[in-house]
Amino acid sequence: MAEQTASRKKKNALFWLRAVCFAALTVLLLTYANFVLTPKHDYGICSMMNLYRQPKDSVDVLAVGTSLAYAGINTNVLWEEYGIATYDLCSAEQPFWVSYYTIKEALKTQHPRVILLDAKPAIYTRDYSKRGRTILSTFGIKGIENRVGAILACVEKPRDAMGYILGLPEVHSNYARLTADDFAFPPDNGGRGASWKGHIESDAVEHHQKPSLVWNSVRRNMNDREEEYARKIFELGRDEDIEILLIGLPNPDYANDHMYYNALWSVAEEYGVHGLNYNDPGIRFGLRYSSDFADWQHLNVKGSVNFSRKLGADLEMLFDLPDHRGDPYYSSYDECAEQWFEKYPTFESAKWEEHPLPWFEK
Repeated sequence: MAEQTASRKKKNALFWLRAVCFAALTVLLLTYANFVLTPKHDYGICSMMNLYRQPKDSVDVLAVGTSLAYAGINTNVLWEEYGIATYDLCSAEQPFWVSYYTIKEALKTQHPRVILLDAKPAIYTRDYSKRGRTILSTFGIKGIENRVGAILACVEKPRDAMGYILGLPEVHSNYARLTADDFAFPPDNGGRGASWKGHIESDAVEHHQKPSLVWNSVRRNMNDREEEYARKIFELGRDEDIEILLIGLPNPDYANDHMYYNALWSVAEEYGVHGLNYNDPGIRFGLRYSSDFADWQHLNVKGSVNFSRKLGADLEMLFDLPDHRGDPYYSSYDECAEQWFEKYPTFESAKWEEHPLPWFEK
């Protein structure tokens, strides 16, 4: 009898061991399938995935926002010419509700001294995110609570979130477009490798006229949800003792944005948050609308260099940011910049001449 009991226990143990192993294997296979089928776009998903590969607390300036930010804020120029360790954690048409959860996730491994917050979402009028933008903005987030939080913020009804949370229901049809690169773990970030800091350049050149607008303080109300999450970001910065600097990146279409930006600046002032709007006619730094833009909104390579030289000078003036050049812990910034300047060798190092800002006091 005792032998039969022992035999049953052994069989039950083996059964449950096989069941647990099968369940674990199934989860691993589904997780990997989800990874393979997720589009590895550098303009959103990869910049988030790659952040986890950065050395802990190696980002002093975290740029968060839309495609205007990842196209315009050239991390290589900021490093090469100022020694500012910057990472672009951006995605196309990123609303403030995604920026909020993105920042919360980033703070698990990084504690930047400054967050550069792109002002562009102030003009967005949609209450929720489109399907493609939801995938692009949230599928790179590893932390369950922030991924789920971002997804719930993107959708109108909680029941609409389940497919995004599971992943496969939304990306399973991508199997027809798979390439060998989709199977590589971690992703190669479009051939840039792990040292990449999120900047995405454009070689295109589109000719534009300097926008004609009346520079005034007239405001147009922001979308209520965009304002709600902008406030959450300002509060998060305050609670984490991180400086937030609003950035209005230059773009030829700015005349249509001006009143929304004024509304955002007004909200920021309530929290003591400053901003730099580089569309301000009073801030001049040699940007040419005839040659520095890839399209009607985004800076091209030349434009990103011109703008980032000016941005670097302003960051040096406003904040006590360390120069990490020569520090082995920051060698990945050297690698990233070296690769970039090998591709674009015509842009020689030349710091922008410092000048006072309207609200800056030494």
